[in-house]
Amino acid sequence: LAVLPPPPPANAARAGSSATPSAAAQYTARATAAAEAAGALAPPTFSLTGSADPWMLLEDGAQQKLDDVTKEVAKKLRGVVQAMDTNINKTWMPQDVWLIVAWHFAITKGRKWAYKWMAKKFYNSKGVEWEKSFWRWIANPMRVVGALWITTYLFDNGLRLGTALELPNFLPTEIEMIGDFDRGMYAMASGIIAVMSTNHWLPGILKRKFGIKDTSQRLIITRLATFAVTSAAIALTALLFGFPTSSLMGFGGIGGLTFGLAAKDLISNFIGGAMLAVVRPFSPGEKVFLLSNNGRFRSTKEPTVGAYQVKEIGWYQTTLVPKDTRPTTVPNGYFLGANVVNISRQTARIIVAHIRVRYDDAQHIPAMTTGIEAYLRNHVKIITHSKPVRVHLREIRDDHLSIRVETHSHVINKDEFLPIQQEILLGIFNIVKLHSSGPAWPVLNTVGEDMRPWHGGDGGRGRGMYADLGTQDYDFNGLRERL
Repeated sequence: LAVLPPPPPANAARAGSSATPSAAAQYTARATAAAEAAGALAPPTFSLTGSADPWMLLEDGAQQKLDDVTKEVAKKLRGVVQAMDTNINKTWMPQDVWLIVAWHFAITKGRKWAYKWMAKKFYNSKGVEWEKSFWRWIANPMRVVGALWITTYLFDNGLRLGTALELPNFLPTEIEMIGDFDRGMYAMASGIIAVMSTNHWLPGILKRKFGIKDTSQRLIITRLATFAVTSAAIALTALLFGFPTSSLMGFGGIGGLTFGLAAKDLISNFIGGAMLAVVRPFSPGEKVFLLSNNGRFRSTKEPTVGAYQVKEIGWYQTTLVPKDTRPTTVPNGYFLGANVVNISRQTARIIVAHIRVRYDDAQHIPAMTTGIEAYLRNHVKIITHSKPVRVHLREIRDDHLSIRVETHSHVINKDEFLPIQQEILLGIFNIVKLHSSGPAWPVLNTVGEDMRPWHGGDGGRGRGMYADLGTQDYDFNGLRERL
């Protein structure tokens, strides 16, 4: 491609009309001389087949058409770039402040009006809320543009005032960034808006256009793209402001080492965020159990907390919402050494019950366990092919026999599981009641007294734990009803 001539001199109107050449005028003259020297060079020839292998050669007619199309596209792009650069370097006049005021009005009031107008035309059928609409998101990019305009407005008019006061005569002449200040500011603002757009729109594009359904994969790709855009924007902005490439590389190495030593916890949180995106122990929308760590966070064991719902996994921190809807912010570095239970990824829910049986009903325990196991295996909500159904006498306690029931249900949703659990527990209760002579009440032992029912303790008369009642007629049925 022919060497493109450089864009028109930057900030030419800022030189003023002083007899002594201003700093901006000197920089403009220097840039013009460099452009003339570059234009005197012979333009290189263009060909798409200059270094091609023989099997890639095209016919002469096709090759000429391809070259013509490429040159035409390059010419149009050149015109677009020059037009953009010309508009970027236009000088702000003092009376142009009305544009900044109008832009501020558009941010504060115009977005709402635009949303209401579009809501009547398009959004009613789609049900787009204000918080999720484009007009809600566009506020931050518009603020970036507003800050850009204010900065360049102050710079241009400050430069004009300084030229009128002949301040350039007292300034060093090697300030190369003045001529490229507008370009650098626009590059910085464009980079910030590009990062905002990538974070907001790329996950949806990956899901709709590329079919990536996994939230963590979209998060990884979005963060990599954001990092690439941020790095490119910083490098371009620094170069346009006149920082040498060698200085940027050196500053990046030394500054990175210094920053890493000084911000160890900050980097740990960023690494934790990257690990959450790669390992994916949980994703936004899932529920997790989080145990307290030296009082730093409220434990899941608290009744008002319960399971935390993951709302957002950020670069630095993760936002969790407990049962009482009070958002909890956890630094990502915490998860590097924490045990987090993800209950949203469980494949079954377990049901465990402990049944107290009286000693007098010990002979009915086989019938109880057989009936309970048959009931569970025939229940449609119980998993029998891959999970065990266990119903056994597990313990002999001082005042009762203990049967432990363990089974699993394939119903995962908690709201759907709780009625099923209630139904199963009531079914188990009815089976136990059918074979039991009564509840196994807890017995309080007196220190030094033998409370075993089968032991006499009264000289062999066999009354055992009731020996101390004497011969009085005690109403045990009434006592049971009162209990």
